[in-house]
Amino acid sequence: TVASVLIREGRLHLGLIIRTTGLSPLSVRQSLAVLIQHNIVTHAESKEGARYLTFYSISIKSVLRLKRAGLYLGLVEERIGKDGLAIFRTIMANGMMSIASVRDSLGIRKSAKTPASIKFDNTVARLVKERFIIAVTSKDTVTKIDRVMQQEAKLVDALTLPPTGKQLMEIRHKIKEQEDEEYYSSSIVGFTNQTSQSSSATKRPAPNIALNPAQKLHIEYGADGRPKGIAAGSLAATNGAAHSTPDEEPEHAADAVDDKLCFRPYHDRLDVLLRNQQIINLFADKYNAGAGAVVKSILRVTEPRTRTCRDKTSEVVSANQIIHHISIDAPLADAVDTGSDMFYKKLNSVDDSATSPDDSAQMSQARRNEIAFALLEVIHKDCSGIITKVEERGAGQYRVNFDRAAAVLRDSALDSLIQEKYGALHARIVRVLRDKQKLDEKTVSQAAMLPVAMCRERLHDLALSGLVDTLEIPRTADRNPSRMFYLWFVNPDKQMRSAMGYIFQGISNLQQRIDHEMSLRSALVTKSRRKDVVADPSLLTDNEHKEIQNLAAIKQKLEVAIVRLDSMLLVVHDINPLSSDLQLLQ
Repeated sequence: TVASVLIREGRLHLGLIIRTTGLSPLSVRQSLAVLIQHNIVTHAESKEGARYLTFYSISIKSVLRLKRAGLYLGLVEERIGKDGLAIFRTIMANGMMSIASVRDSLGIRKSAKTPASIKFDNTVARLVKERFIIAVTSKDTVTKIDRVMQQEAKLVDALTLPPTGKQLMEIRHKIKEQEDEEYYSSSIVGFTNQTSQSSSATKRPAPNIALNPAQKLHIEYGADGRPKGIAAGSLAATNGAAHSTPDEEPEHAADAVDDKLCFRPYHDRLDVLLRNQQIINLFADKYNAGAGAVVKSILRVTEPRTRTCRDKTSEVVSANQIIHHISIDAPLADAVDTGSDMFYKKLNSVDDSATSPDDSAQMSQARRNEIAFALLEVIHKDCSGIITKVEERGAGQYRVNFDRAAAVLRDSALDSLIQEKYGALHARIVRVLRDKQKLDEKTVSQAAMLPVAMCRERLHDLALSGLVDTLEIPRTADRNPSRMFYLWFVNPDKQMRSAMGYIFQGISNLQQRIDHEMSLRSALVTKSRRKDVVADPSLLTDNEHKEIQNLAAIKQKLEVAIVRLDSMLLVVHDINPLSSDLQLLQ
């Protein structure tokens, strides 16, 4: 009730919330405490006359992320393992939690240095190092706008005279520099020994193998599968780091996490991993699973230095680092769609017999490296421009353009949304306008290969929905509508807002359908949740069992559809580096 009032009414203080909801002051305070603990509601003080009032506001983005909880848990289980999943799930269920409380909830004793306690400490340290969870600070419960306004007011009050326009610009520039310095800081809060912690500590660089750029696809390899002239020990250490499993833990914790600090899930970091998975799927669908494995290796190497989706580009990584982080079971021997006349072209004359994943794992390291270098050449020449080659030094230096990746994924999601809602012809017109920009009606019909009347009808459908826009250019000074040029174009911000409206409407419809299905069987649901029925399921008849299973199947399908729409919202808005400037969701 409190959350719905804040969503509907906006920013309110405690008195107005109590008056609007009709609840008791104690219930409202307890509800606000729970919402603040789950990082859904923020608060800020404001002076009203002679007294200070605390205003509360809700974060729509945090509410929508609740539907993404299953994806987050899957990521943690894949990266950290079952133990990390248990710890992360406990913290997520409570919003924020101290490590000592998590230890008590899982029944692990701190005093006894048992293998379970050592493994718990190692897992928590990995979660903190890889930023799956972060320490809670006082700034987490205050919005960025309120925090900036408070800092600006404090600096203005320190002046003896009212600030001039130039001084005010300097104050805001100083605040912006402080925010950027804190954002790009490599220190990790939460360890008892802070001097040795940095985000680069989780990254183990690969050896620097100097290769001739002119021979980057024809490298001399020894019988052991390593480049000639490279020591075996240097590559073994790197390969061991690249192919370690999540459950492999050291015997003792290298860094101790402060048990007294509270931690919360770092959703921005988890969104980065979801975005990276979308990029991997893009290249895997466009080329093959081997290309996806190479892109996955690039992203894994750059992940320790990628903080949030605000980063527009990744750090530069060498081809040697990429090659040595490719999974040993990656199907590199598959054919690749090169987009040429030979639609499926074998890379570097790979034998036709070595095309299955099992044969790929049995290939020599030299052959795998050759194919991986060839795939790198194909990927960085892709028209999307997501993977760019920065330098030709050695085997090459590569970088991921996240800004371009967000644009490509967003356009693909919007095309899919338009095609599902209107049809393939509408999606074709939008693609033409996105590529050409500002075309008249006749030119659009020619480029889309449609009759003018049919093209006009579809352009008006798209314009009414906000997916395309028009630009009026008058021929005369009187601006007579009959004497004007009308150019059609795509407005990215307006198109994004329109698409988000459709996504929100779809999520709302699906949630309402779930509530409707539950209400139709409310008596059966209430009966199935009784303690005696839970203890003895035989109290339910066969028809009731079938109806409960049918309800579970319907609910599962609807929830899967909600997750898919939420994934589209992630692509359309959340991973856009400019989304924080657009402020579509707060």
